[in-house]
Amino acid sequence: MLFGVPVLGVLGIVILRRHHHLGVGVLVFTCLLTIQITALAAAHGPDEEAETTGIVVGHSEPGASGWTRLTLLTSTGFTHVLSPEIAADGATVRMRTQRLDDIRSTETEPQVLEEPNRLWQWREQLRTELRVDSLAAGNDGGRLLPGLVVGDTSPQDDRMIDDMRVVSLTHVSAVSGSNVTIVSLGAGLLAGACRAGPRLRVSIGVLTCLGYVFIVGFEPSAIRAAGMAIAAALVFLRGGGISPVAVMCSTASLLLAFVPVLATSVGFVLSVVSTAAIMFVVPILLRRLAVHLPLLPTVLVTALIVPFVAQLACTPVLVAIDPRIGLWSVAANAAAAPAVMPATVAGFLSLVATGMATTGLPGADFASALLAWIGSFPAWWIVLAARVCAALPGAALDWPVPPLGTLLALGLLGLAVAGTWMLVRRRLWGLPVLVLCCLLMAAVIVTVRAKPPAADWLVLVCDVGQGSAAIINLGDGRGLVVDTGREAKPIDNCLDESGVEEFDLLISHFDADHFAGYAGTTWGRTVDRLFVSANVVTSPEARRVIADTSAELVPTHRGQTLSFEAASVEVLWPPLRSVPAAEDEQLRNEDSLVVRVEQEGLSTLLPGDVGAEEQYVLAQQVRPVDVLVAPHHGSSDLAPEFFAVAAPGLGVVSVGENSYGHPSEKSLRSFGPVPVLRTDHCGSVALYAQSRFSTGHRCPEDKG
Repeated sequence: MLFGVPVLGVLGIVILRRHHHLGVGVLVFTCLLTIQITALAAAHGPDEEAETTGIVVGHSEPGASGWTRLTLLTSTGFTHVLSPEIAADGATVRMRTQRLDDIRSTETEPQVLEEPNRLWQWREQLRTELRVDSLAAGNDGGRLLPGLVVGDTSPQDDRMIDDMRVVSLTHVSAVSGSNVTIVSLGAGLLAGACRAGPRLRVSIGVLTCLGYVFIVGFEPSAIRAAGMAIAAALVFLRGGGISPVAVMCSTASLLLAFVPVLATSVGFVLSVVSTAAIMFVVPILLRRLAVHLPLLPTVLVTALIVPFVAQLACTPVLVAIDPRIGLWSVAANAAAAPAVMPATVAGFLSLVATGMATTGLPGADFASALLAWIGSFPAWWIVLAARVCAALPGAALDWPVPPLGTLLALGLLGLAVAGTWMLVRRRLWGLPVLVLCCLLMAAVIVTVRAKPPAADWLVLVCDVGQGSAAIINLGDGRGLVVDTGREAKPIDNCLDESGVEEFDLLISHFDADHFAGYAGTTWGRTVDRLFVSANVVTSPEARRVIADTSAELVPTHRGQTLSFEAASVEVLWPPLRSVPAAEDEQLRNEDSLVVRVEQEGLSTLLPGDVGAEEQYVLAQQVRPVDVLVAPHHGSSDLAPEFFAVAAPGLGVVSVGENSYGHPSEKSLRSFGPVPVLRTDHCGSVALYAQSRFSTGHRCPEDKG
């Protein structure tokens, strides 16, 4: 790509002689493109393994796998490293890293060369005190406030995060452009009230913004938010003479040039798209509505139009990330919007009070706690709006997957824009166009909607992506959940479809894709008992699940039979170890529980993640079954004898998008000439007596 830069430069010079403004534009574009290419290359580093040294200026919360993304400030700019361990912000670290797609990764713990200095320690103290003061409020708003003010999402539970995502309020659950804008504009307006001139107002607003971003952390999302906020503050505080469109375009270009990782950031795309839509579309609609509906309060109209336009503009991008449409997203954003400013202001003032307390000022500690307590109430309202709207019918409707889903969303958006424009221009043809748009959207939703299982289902193999989860129907709203998948929401949706409200939980083993979504099982339901292998009862993961669910722990091992009213569960693996696993012992697939479930008219074998060696041993004792769920998501690490002895009449593979090659051709062939259903193609698979089945989505029966 660098070879094209000189060509662009020469082209700009040639054009400059005849068309001055166009030539200047081409030259500026060439400079920004050069900066972006070199900065991106420097951030990615060499393809081979290399030593990376820098200051940690931010980190993400560890995921289900325990890994975190560290943001390092190195001699070549910002570098993002995927690390198994967190290093304190402000510490100078060194690590051996290798290229991993758009970032770098390390297999070892970062080596700390220098601990954080006093400034970074002071920053951490401010963030910690805000979190402690907010949690002391004792409500959901207290868990949201640290994320809203400084981007600290650690107090937020899985349900809160999912509710925010479903109704498109994720920009509120962590620091966004609106929060940074409120802070920078507030500082600038305060300076204006003290009779500061335009330049001083802008300077104070920008400096406040930079200081605020230092507290938040130099994550890509924070840098994006700061850039957009500075642009908004510049237009507003300057008081005229600057085109908002020019400022926004310049800001986006400069951010992409100097922080090129934003080019792959979905948050950046959403921010630019929503800002552009609000800037171009909202003023036109407000002017037209003021003429045709003069009695409606401007504040009310603005509160409805702004989130509606932003949501529509972002829909094609959103369905590309998560192919679902939410009917209540606009309502949730409109309800939450009035609470964002008071929560942000109170939280920021609490930070200021904490900073003053570090100087020994009397009463500052009390003031910071009081302000955090006050800020928790508008934050609580935001959580309530998200929870109520996310629980309403139609909050998350299935949509076709990309690229078809994205193209359909773009087409319908264009149709909606055309219809709205006709109505604004007083052309009645706009109304049938909008009706047609709604009918087409409803038709798409009905076509792709997942079908729930029939009332007489016995086993439900849930579609939880690249993971495993199944529900055994025990009758009267009771069930046995075998594994939960990686994410909380898919298993929650599957339990909703099943109608199970009270259940026992059996975890085959503690790989994240089998147990990390357990929180979703507890949302409005009761977990009675937790069955785990006796070999891992003392593991930290087992203690964590017990602490979070308050379930009774039941150790299990080979040879046991778990009896329920409507089912019998035989434990076939693993054998009892003479010495239980140590707390720091590596999780092992060979310790997976393997269970055979017997119900009236149906036998099902759930083998967890056992490999070829364990399967070969199991082949000596396994009896034929009606349904076999593929071991380890269809891995090629298998024993053909195991499949042959099980002799299933139907195969199911619990699998999602992955880079492991699951399910392998070897695994699919091992089932023999029987139907094999994949959850990534068919959705959740419901099993009935006599090996009948139904699927959430229409799909071809994959033949082995």
